[in-house]
Amino acid sequence: MHHGLILLRRIFNFRFPCFFNCRQMWWKLQAQSLFTRLNSLNRSRKLVLVLLVVCVFLYYFLSSWFNTPKQHTIAPDNLEFCLQEKVERFSDAIDRYDVFLNQDTQEKNYPPYVGNGKLAASIDSDSGIFIRLNRALSLPVKYYPVVSTKIINTKAKEASLLNIREGIAYKLQTVQSGGWRSKCNYVENRLYAHRGRPSVLIQDIRISNPSKRPLFIEFEQVGQFNWKNSRTTPKTEVVGGQTVSYEVTEGEVDIKDNNYHVYAAVASVKLPKNTFTLKSGETKQYQVLTVVNYTKPYEKKPEKETSVMSAGVIKELKDVLNIGVSTLQAEHVKVWNKIWESGFGISHSKAQGALNADKINTTMYYVMSNVPAPLHDIGVSPTERTRIQQVLHYPDRCYNGHSTLLANTLWADVSDEDDIAQVSTHWMITLEKMGCDFMVRSGAEGVLQAMLLSMGAFRFGDSHLEFKMEPKDLHRDLFFHRINYGNNTHLNVSVIVGDDNKASIYVALDRNDRPYYACDAGCIDSPMQLSRKVQQFPVKLTEPLTAILYITADKVHMEDLKHVLHLQSIKEAPPHEHHVIALHKHGHHFGGLPLIFWISLAFLVIVFHLFLVKLIVNEYCQGQERFTGRRKGYNV
Repeated sequence: MHHGLILLRRIFNFRFPCFFNCRQMWWKLQAQSLFTRLNSLNRSRKLVLVLLVVCVFLYYFLSSWFNTPKQHTIAPDNLEFCLQEKVERFSDAIDRYDVFLNQDTQEKNYPPYVGNGKLAASIDSDSGIFIRLNRALSLPVKYYPVVSTKIINTKAKEASLLNIREGIAYKLQTVQSGGWRSKCNYVENRLYAHRGRPSVLIQDIRISNPSKRPLFIEFEQVGQFNWKNSRTTPKTEVVGGQTVSYEVTEGEVDIKDNNYHVYAAVASVKLPKNTFTLKSGETKQYQVLTVVNYTKPYEKKPEKETSVMSAGVIKELKDVLNIGVSTLQAEHVKVWNKIWESGFGISHSKAQGALNADKINTTMYYVMSNVPAPLHDIGVSPTERTRIQQVLHYPDRCYNGHSTLLANTLWADVSDEDDIAQVSTHWMITLEKMGCDFMVRSGAEGVLQAMLLSMGAFRFGDSHLEFKMEPKDLHRDLFFHRINYGNNTHLNVSVIVGDDNKASIYVALDRNDRPYYACDAGCIDSPMQLSRKVQQFPVKLTEPLTAILYITADKVHMEDLKHVLHLQSIKEAPPHEHHVIALHKHGHHFGGLPLIFWISLAFLVIVFHLFLVKLIVNEYCQGQERFTGRRKGYNV
């Protein structure tokens, strides 16, 4: 084969020697001609040519650099691959902003925090349990219920996730006990504060060893630490034929900056061993249950209440121990899904510092985690549930203020439990002072409805609901899902910015128990009956400013509104300026073209003017030299 190729090459070169020699000579002549032409150019033209080449190079190089997403370099090791494989099952929920991932490479932080209005904890924090004080879960207790898991003599990578849709925090660990070819071992920690059983905190631990080597596992279960004047009692209980060890700790918790105290009792299951060996191919699961109860703040200790508190947490712990792991989680998830039946959406903005879905969703979750859900509490009586539902169905003058989407303090970044408590307190104060006090006291569903109303500046007035956002603020798409209005009636309201940069309002009934009507600003036009079919309304600008939409079940009341608004003028709101919409869509004011295009264009314009100035200066200097030469010749 080799000799055949040599023979073919010799024949080919013998047959076509002139062709190859001529082709090579032609290219040589063309190159020499090109260099001759370039050398013949004057200095100014050479400079322009070089600048053009540099501009083209900068355009392609910088455009590719700007368009490439900035990612931290991750070593393609086996552990990273294993961790990403575990995270992959959450990918769809992450895209929907229902799950938030925390890794070392992430720029943003979403604390894996769980709470139910009575207690709160974080799966990767060293701050212990937080209990309620005033409007939020802001009082730390020196009790640390979360168990940390370590596999001895191994390399590890970990990530935490927060599932706000289900109210569960995860900590995923992948470890490698052998070389790079060995299989990964997994540790999954799951933490949630039970929504239907507000005294209960649950941690599920699952350890899997698919490798060929045994693993040496170490648990760190702290419990109480530096809790002054507390006492701890170890106990055992037989559950399902197995002996369960647990401990009961009780004592006073001091409230900072005053003389008040809270008496708390904690019962928590103890793991059988701090260290053990997990054999090859083996998987083990553990559940750590913690029950917390406490008094209201006091100056003088209420002996009657504190004497029975430890007995109460022991009884509840025994009750929960008899419920299966999957049943407890199913109860919890069902409540969170019920709470999230209403919601809010907003179009994504690329403007710097813009408020987007990730910040809105996590803030709403953190606030609701600081609020009880009495509608789903197994200890709440049917009479109390009925009273709460009446408040939710007929809000009284909530919300009375401007849109909270414009209030930066309500959307502050959070990094720990103290930050979450502070943001939650700001929200509670805002909603209470703006007419939503009854809804806030009705629990998590009421707080969520009040937050939705506040974000859209919706207000329940006399016999109607009004949408009071200003037309100038409607430059992004907004979606309000299932706003409660009356018994068994829910509204869907959307604001969509069209291709003409004008906003329009779309309204539909999710369900209703009677006819409902709507009209746009001023109610000049006849009321339009609402249905499950989406109805469109224009955004109108009035003087003085009034609501842009009215909704009511009383048609006569709506027909009377146009006679009581007393408007000086009413017209359709003008379209938003192009640069405002472009800022949200593209991150800058220049429209759809990339920013590098405008930078390159500006650079070329500057270079052109510099070259023009240079030509003018050269012509002027040469003219001066010629004039001077003529004068010298005349004098001679």
